[in-house]
Amino acid sequence: MLPQCSHITRKRGVYYYRRRLPKHPKSELTLSLRTRSFREAQWLASRLDQEFREVFAKANKSEMAADIQRIAREFLKSKLEHDMGERESASHRAVYNVYSEPGRSSTGDLEWVEAELETAKTELRERLYDHQRPLIDEIMEAHSVPPEQRNALAHAILKANAEFWETVRQRTLGEFPVGPHALEDAPLPRSNDVAAAPASAGPLLSEVLPGFLDFMSKQEGWRGQTLAQNKTTYDMFAQCCGDKPVTAYQRKDLAAFYDLLRALPKLYSKSAEWRGLPLSEIARSAKERDLERLTMTTVKRHFSALGRLFAYLKQRGEYGGENPAYGFEFPDKRRARAKRSMWQGESLRKLFASPVWTGCFSETRRSRPGKLIIKDEKYWLPLLGLYHGNRLEEFAQLHRADVQQEEGIWFLDINDAGNKQVKNEQSKRRVPLHPELDRLGFLDYVERTAPNSTNRVFPLLQPGGHDQKLGYFFTKWWSKYRRDIGVYEKGLDYHSFRASVATKLATAGVSLEFRNELLGHEGASIDEQNYQKGFPLKLLAEAISRVSWPEVHL
Repeated sequence: MLPQCSHITRKRGVYYYRRRLPKHPKSELTLSLRTRSFREAQWLASRLDQEFREVFAKANKSEMAADIQRIAREFLKSKLEHDMGERESASHRAVYNVYSEPGRSSTGDLEWVEAELETAKTELRERLYDHQRPLIDEIMEAHSVPPEQRNALAHAILKANAEFWETVRQRTLGEFPVGPHALEDAPLPRSNDVAAAPASAGPLLSEVLPGFLDFMSKQEGWRGQTLAQNKTTYDMFAQCCGDKPVTAYQRKDLAAFYDLLRALPKLYSKSAEWRGLPLSEIARSAKERDLERLTMTTVKRHFSALGRLFAYLKQRGEYGGENPAYGFEFPDKRRARAKRSMWQGESLRKLFASPVWTGCFSETRRSRPGKLIIKDEKYWLPLLGLYHGNRLEEFAQLHRADVQQEEGIWFLDINDAGNKQVKNEQSKRRVPLHPELDRLGFLDYVERTAPNSTNRVFPLLQPGGHDQKLGYFFTKWWSKYRRDIGVYEKGLDYHSFRASVATKLATAGVSLEFRNELLGHEGASIDEQNYQKGFPLKLLAEAISRVSWPEVHL
């Protein structure tokens, strides 16, 4: 007797797989399993069941995506027909602004419509799906849309609403489509900043980002500035290309984003002129103006973040094909050695011969000569940069516990413990203290200022900026101070100490591997990245001691 299994049948001793087709109950799929063993047939049938469910799940998603597009199109067409009916019955009076003065029907309507259009665009751009909750609920019930498709439907309806008000605005200005079938193929909504979502299945960009960012934070050490910058990249990309299913993004979307970035002014995010404007509007308004644009280094950083995202999606099987963020070029016309200025020569001599290190008038008047030398963060941070080439935040956030000694060698432990931030994993390192800092009394300063392990080495620094960096206000003071003493030069800043130290180490014969370790750079080769870790502290101390500055006399 044949054991019970609804998807298996036997003919002439051979087992077959049998399955009715969804939505076609009278149709049936029958496949030979080519076995006479029921256990083997049962195992083969279970695998076919799984594949059957996956195939039809994908088909259902595709059908639902197409249905959502149809629902949005019908919604748009219905609203446009209602608008036309209102216009035909509202002769010589406003259609929307019922409070409009007589004789100003079109003007009053235009103000009303433009306000509605701006609201619709904001809802679409910010994906404020709950703003239209009653409407979405009604449409879902009317068309039997499953709950898991709610966001996709809401997005399509918000886009249709934005297109509706854009069309109404054109009608209010007297611009109407021509031809007998002008409304039959009403376009699905598009806006300058959010592209229309295609009928693709799969999670939206906004749905995969939280998991991706969590993964990168835990596995790749994305924190602080790195995390904030990359979040900004994904927000800008969504604004440019839309919050679409990730499988829908193509190389042309990345090309559009590339073109947008190259058109943006360098200071667009800091200027009050463009605050709150869509990126595309900023690019358009700046098009004919002689403004400095985003550097290719910045554009490359944005595409690096996107490339990492799509690589992650490919690894998880959530994106197929080539990585669309790869293959773009980021030409920089500057010579490599001109990209970052160095502290050297007269500018360096003048800097450290200024009042902070030779005597200032008072704590609040550091640039005015006097007899007071105040050894606080303003005194020590530039010296630490000059002899170690560190990133400002790495030393600004030091605690007493990070100033350590091993085998008679004092070193600074750069780490991300607690609330501290580092740029990336390779930034975590041990940097031997340069003998000059010891001679000038840095260790005595640490002992007095931070006697306990949890005390901060520079307690007067306060966090600031969007990522709450301890070096934020120091950077502002540093720029003003350099102007006050006459050494300010664009591109010659605190970070320039890194280029200066890197050059000093190279000219002193220190190998690239040791330079990477001291400065927290990732090596170029696989061997450097994966195997060359934890150089002996004694050798690192010998290397850092080769940094010397004959121009500086303290």
